[in-house]
Amino acid sequence: MWKISKVKRKDKNSPKESPDTQAKSAEGAENNLNAGSDDKKAVDKTGIVKKVIYAVVSLFLAMLLWGYVLMDQNPDREKTVTNITPTFESGAVADLDTRKLTIYGNISEILQKVNVTVSAPLTDVMRIDENNIAATVSLTDVHEAGTYELEVKATSNIGRVTSVEPSKITVTVDDVIIRNVPVKWDIVGTMPEAYWHDDPSIPTTSIDLEGARTDIENVSSAVCYIDVTGVTSSVNRSIPLKILDNDGNVLSNSIFKRSIPAVNVQMKVLPHKHVNINYELIDREQIPDIYEIQGETLSVSSIDIAAEPDVLAALETIEAAPISVASINETGDYEYTLSLGGIPEKAVILDDVDINSIQLTVTVSDRYISANYTNVPISFVNENPEFSYEYSFKSVDITVYGPAKLVGGFVTSDIMVIVNLAGRGMGDYDIDIESKPLNVETFGDMTITFSEPVVHVKIGYRMTTE
Repeated sequence: MWKISKVKRKDKNSPKESPDTQAKSAEGAENNLNAGSDDKKAVDKTGIVKKVIYAVVSLFLAMLLWGYVLMDQNPDREKTVTNITPTFESGAVADLDTRKLTIYGNISEILQKVNVTVSAPLTDVMRIDENNIAATVSLTDVHEAGTYELEVKATSNIGRVTSVEPSKITVTVDDVIIRNVPVKWDIVGTMPEAYWHDDPSIPTTSIDLEGARTDIENVSSAVCYIDVTGVTSSVNRSIPLKILDNDGNVLSNSIFKRSIPAVNVQMKVLPHKHVNINYELIDREQIPDIYEIQGETLSVSSIDIAAEPDVLAALETIEAAPISVASINETGDYEYTLSLGGIPEKAVILDDVDINSIQLTVTVSDRYISANYTNVPISFVNENPEFSYEYSFKSVDITVYGPAKLVGGFVTSDIMVIVNLAGRGMGDYDIDIESKPLNVETFGDMTITFSEPVVHVKIGYRMTTE
């Protein structure tokens, strides 16, 4: 209800107010105006607060009512749990084994994860997780090798399962067979240069493998890989076998029904070095003087020997028994088999050398000698009777060189030492001295050299007396 105040009107004849009085009146009027504005703002804020309170209370009451309805009715809701790993039904794989069948391939890849949707009352649905759900695959209908599309079934101990995605998996089943395969060994790595190893001893020569027919028929062998990198002492240890397919690839042990064994490997490892062979020829003085030994060749000049370190260190040379050459009586090659001694009993001869078959080849040839003869007369042939001849000398020293068996029987009468004057006219000449064997066959490989290779000849007219 509005209150009307009566305003007193000023009389024009009233006395005028002083300036101070007017200022005070204006200030009072302004204060009254500001007070009215503050009252209005206070009223507006109170209304907004009341509206917010009403809204919050209404929402709370609505939620309370809705919760009451849900608790009373408890409707079903669905929840999808992802990445559930299926399994084969209990005993299913064992049943396959009894039928000599097996799942072919990696089971973890075959049993792909599925998503399972479960329907349950609202009050229970939040409690559903992967621990409440089991997904299984039955193998009951599998009776022979082949490829099957099998249903994935899921159960939940809360609510009921409404769907499984994917709902089926593909399973390949193969026959189980047993096959015997050979066990081999292979050396890998590099042994230190000064060491040697023998062939390893492995007690197992073959093993039985059991598994899927497809895998077993692809197996070539079982291999024991022996790594000799840095090995300087004998080996005696257990090494697991590796199974190789027909292409030489290593197969995973998980594809076999039986565990792959390890084998005990024994292998001797010793230091080694090359040792020279020493030999001596005796009875050389019994070789006829006209022959000499031209060469000696061993089929093996040194032997690579492996032995214990102390034994090897003491081994400097291998001595052969003395070899007699008294039987040599002509030129040619003579073969002698060496008899070696001083090889330690437990030493190992490497490089497949048969120490009982080492040969020495002695090559025998003619012994070459030289013989000197002085003042051998020169025959000057083809002189022209119309000319006169002056010679710087008429005899010469000669040297005969050749096989001792020929030189030893040589006499100067076996040859002619000649100077051939054919075709020479008057003048001065240096003419070569030549030798001519009288018997070519007996002269053989002998050669003749002269102390002076040429004769100076002066040819002029022959003076006649009337």
